Amino acid sequence: MRTFVFCSFKGGTAKTSSALHIGACLAKYHAKRVLLIDFDSQANLSTGIGIGPDSLDTMVPVLQGKKKAIDVIRPTLVRGLDIIPANTYLDGIESNVPLVSDLYAHERLRKAIESLPYDICFIDTPPSLGWLTQAAFYAAHSSVICALPEPYSILAMNRLKEYHAAIQEHHSIACSGVVISFWDERGATNNAFLEAIHVAFPNLLFHSKIRRDIAVNRAILQGKPVIETEEKSRASIDYQALAAEFLKRADL
Repeated sequence: MRTFVFCSFKGGTAKTSSALHIGACLAKYHAKRVLLIDFDSQANLSTGIGIGPDSLDTMVPVLQGKKKAIDVIRPTLVRGLDIIPANTYLDGIESNVPLVSDLYAHERLRKAIESLPYDICFIDTPPSLGWLTQAAFYAAHSSVICALPEPYSILAMNRLKEYHAAIQEHHSIACSGVVISFWDERGATNNAFLEAIHVAFPNLLFHSKIRRDIAVNRAILQGKPVIETEEKSRASIDYQALAAEFLKRADL
């Protein structure tokens, strides 16, 4: 199983939507067995696939050693796409027993999922570089960086570049690419933004960009991927193209 961490130091970069929709496309159109792991206490990934944030079958009891990861996996409406949901109890879990006394607590996620029977695993992280994100990085083979065409997103990418370098000192992890969402071909700062990405992560920008589309919002409210609600919408078409490009680049 190849594991990818979806990350962004800044919120609002469509990180969760990217993990959900690329995963759904890989399962539906490319017959891949895909596992999503919601590793953010806000549980937006879980909500986006129709699972309420009050679910108790999460990574929390797994990290605590009370359950195995296979026991908390739930199917979704997309065949081949499963999820381990999240809830608010993930927040600050590293400060509680038994993790607080475990010097290698950040390795628990990796060990819990390493033998699961999937082709691909996507881990959705909080918009921060705290313990949950660190544990997800240690569990992953590669990262997918999510960005918006705006200045604060560029600053966040520079932070992620530094974070990558710090993790690399202890764990080998590649960057699979940078995903741009809310793209507008007419954007006045597009060239400067694309140049900043090239400087931070040379030659790693995905060619397929996700255009702004209200269809994604409507799909989230229904708890379904947009490829299930409005398959011919421009966001659905963009995500399908991005998933195909991702698959080719990852050599899966």
